[in-house]
Amino acid sequence: MRRRVTAATNKVEAYNGFSEWLHFGNRGVIADKDPIEREKAMKFNSPLTNTVIFHNTLELADIVRELQAQGFGVVA
Repeated sequence: MRRRVTAATNKVEAYNGFSEWLHFGNRGVIADKDPIEREKAMKFNSPLTNTVIFHNTLELADIVRELQAQGFGVVA
Protein backbone atom coordinates (compact mmCIF):
# COMPACT_ATOMS: atom_id res chain seq x y z
CA MET A 1 0.00 0.00 0.00
CA ARG A 2 2.79 2.41 0.88
CA ARG A 3 4.50 1.82 -2.49
CA ARG A 4 1.27 2.60 -4.34
CA VAL A 5 0.73 5.80 -2.41
CA THR A 6 4.35 6.85 -2.93
CA ALA A 7 4.14 6.12 -6.67
CA ALA A 8 0.93 8.11 -7.02
CA THR A 9 2.33 10.99 -4.98
CA ASN A 10 5.47 11.07 -7.12
CA LYS A 11 3.38 11.25 -10.29
CA VAL A 12 1.36 14.16 -8.93
CA GLU A 13 4.49 15.98 -7.76
CA ALA A 14 6.14 15.45 -11.16
CA TYR A 15 3.05 16.82 -12.93
CA ASN A 16 2.93 19.85 -10.63
CA GLY A 17 6.65 20.49 -11.09
CA PHE A 18 6.31 20.31 -14.88
CA SER A 19 3.26 22.56 -14.74
CA GLU A 20 5.21 25.13 -12.72
CA TRP A 21 8.14 24.93 -15.12
CA LEU A 22 5.84 25.38 -18.09
CA HIS A 23 3.88 28.28 -16.58
CA PHE A 24 4.20 31.28 -18.83
CA GLY A 25 4.60 34.92 -17.99
CA ASN A 26 6.43 36.50 -15.07
CA ARG A 27 8.11 33.21 -14.09
CA GLY A 28 4.81 31.80 -12.89
CA VAL A 29 4.13 34.63 -10.43
CA ILE A 30 0.54 35.81 -10.62
CA ALA A 31 0.85 39.47 -9.66
CA ASP A 32 -2.58 40.58 -10.85
CA LYS A 33 -4.90 41.58 -8.02
CA ASP A 34 -8.04 40.85 -10.03
CA PRO A 35 -9.37 37.49 -8.81
CA ILE A 36 -10.82 36.66 -12.22
CA GLU A 37 -7.44 37.17 -13.91
CA ARG A 38 -5.74 35.09 -11.21
CA GLU A 39 -8.24 32.29 -11.73
CA LYS A 40 -7.74 32.39 -15.51
CA ALA A 41 -3.96 32.19 -15.14
CA MET A 42 -4.28 29.12 -12.92
CA LYS A 43 -6.97 27.40 -15.02
CA PHE A 44 -5.27 27.94 -18.38
CA ASN A 45 -2.00 26.47 -17.20
CA SER A 46 -3.51 23.00 -16.69
CA PRO A 47 -4.78 22.57 -20.29
CA LEU A 48 -1.44 23.87 -21.55
CA THR A 49 0.42 21.31 -19.44
CA ASN A 50 -1.87 18.50 -20.59
CA THR A 51 -1.48 19.54 -24.23
CA VAL A 52 2.32 19.47 -24.02
CA ILE A 53 2.23 16.03 -22.36
CA PHE A 54 -0.17 14.75 -25.04
CA HIS A 55 2.00 16.15 -27.84
CA ASN A 56 5.12 14.53 -26.38
CA THR A 57 3.28 11.20 -26.09
CA LEU A 58 2.27 11.35 -29.76
CA GLU A 59 5.82 12.21 -30.79
CA LEU A 60 7.25 9.31 -28.78
CA ALA A 61 4.68 6.92 -30.27
CA ASP A 62 5.67 8.03 -33.79
CA ILE A 63 9.35 7.46 -32.99
CA VAL A 64 8.66 3.99 -31.59
CA ARG A 65 6.64 3.05 -34.71
CA GLU A 66 9.44 4.35 -36.92
CA LEU A 67 12.04 2.30 -35.03
CA GLN A 68 9.83 -0.80 -35.29
CA ALA A 69 9.46 -0.24 -39.04
CA GLN A 70 13.27 -0.12 -39.32
CA GLY A 71 13.48 -3.49 -37.62
CA PHE A 72 14.47 -2.45 -34.14
CA GLY A 73 12.91 -4.44 -31.35
CA VAL A 74 11.04 -2.28 -28.89
CA VAL A 75 10.32 -3.78 -25.49
CA ALA A 76 7.46 -2.41 -23.44
